[in-house]
Amino acid sequence: MMRSLLLAGLFLLSINLVYQESRRLLATEPAAMQSATLSSLRRDASESLRRGDRDAAIKAADAMVADYGDNVQAMVEAGDVYLRSGKPDQAVVQFDRFIEKVPTQMPYLWQRGIALYFVGKYQAAAEQFAKHRAVNPHDVENAAWHFVCVAKADSPEKARQMLLPAPGDGREPMNEVLEMLSSGNTKSVRDRINWVVKRAPESGAAEDAKFYGELYLGLYADALGDRDEAIERMKAASADAPRHYMGDVGRVYADLLSERMKSAK
Repeated sequence: MMRSLLLAGLFLLSINLVYQESRRLLATEPAAMQSATLSSLRRDASESLRRGDRDAAIKAADAMVADYGDNVQAMVEAGDVYLRSGKPDQAVVQFDRFIEKVPTQMPYLWQRGIALYFVGKYQAAAEQFAKHRAVNPHDVENAAWHFVCVAKADSPEKARQMLLPAPGDGREPMNEVLEMLSSGNTKSVRDRINWVVKRAPESGAAEDAKFYGELYLGLYADALGDRDEAIERMKAASADAPRHYMGDVGRVYADLLSERMKSAK
């Protein structure tokens, strides 16, 4: 989702609105000191995530929560770091606190839906993605996450019936992913990945097609209850995933699937 220009724009808009609200709520505190310290913690967390150092990133998020308890900007940023670091339960807490403070921003908070899915709150997660469609109607990724939530809360058949429309998502291989969710045709996704890679093997487009294609093949397998296939595909997605938001989500997803497999044995 973070590679989508539209979603990136929505996220930046949300953060800007959050910042303005935090300034209003904390007007009696020394704003310059607050901003500088929170900025430093944000930088520490970002650098830690780029290194793949989850423990250091979590430490920075913990400090955001401890030092800026009622700062709504810190709530969202700490929640993001927790989610990307494999702590979705703590992410949900921060995202929910943020929504309590700024309820009008709930539709923009797609990452809350992912965190809710990871902690097994499938119905609430589905509702989050359904609300997000109102502000981002062309995103296939949102439709995919909604699909897996409904599949887990009810059934894959119900998920197909409730599939969210997402027309006009031009990213590779999103048209094929949307078709897969509707028809079950996984081959078209694989074929499209191979076509993009063959056309420009060393390009960013090929890297994105491989990552997102494998990610949503894995998510679809998870929706159907095929744990072995889901783990294989998610590991393929996360093996060389970029150090960005959805790359981190893919790695967390792969870890959670592996943990659930071990617990089931």
